[in-house]
Amino acid sequence: MNKTVIKVLYWATTGLIAVGNLFGAYAYTSQSPQVLEGLAHLGYPGYLALILGPAKGLSAIALLYPKFPRLKEWAYAGITFNVLGAGLSHLLAKDPNFATPFIFLVLVAVSYITWRKLEAEKV
Repeated sequence: MNKTVIKVLYWATTGLIAVGNLFGAYAYTSQSPQVLEGLAHLGYPGYLALILGPAKGLSAIALLYPKFPRLKEWAYAGITFNVLGAGLSHLLAKDPNFATPFIFLVLVAVSYITWRKLEAEKV
């Protein structure tokens, strides 16, 4: 695959993930009524928003900051666990929008794979 295509795919998917996580960080940390209702619907306590909110914000920063590749690896792992947990929670709660987290997971996978390809070319 062409290096330019890889870069475009990387930045497009990583940008969407970062924006989504920054928005989520704000919504969760501010304990938006929609977030609290969503957590309650899934059977989770409201204080979980205060744990996930900062984690979402920090993961977005880690994805965008190029200096610490190991931190970026951990951010990808954390996002993956979060999205898998969200998808399974929605699925088990019989939520009709259960597929949304799994679509987000595809973006995470494309971002991660393209990032690794770009990193491999640096060596």
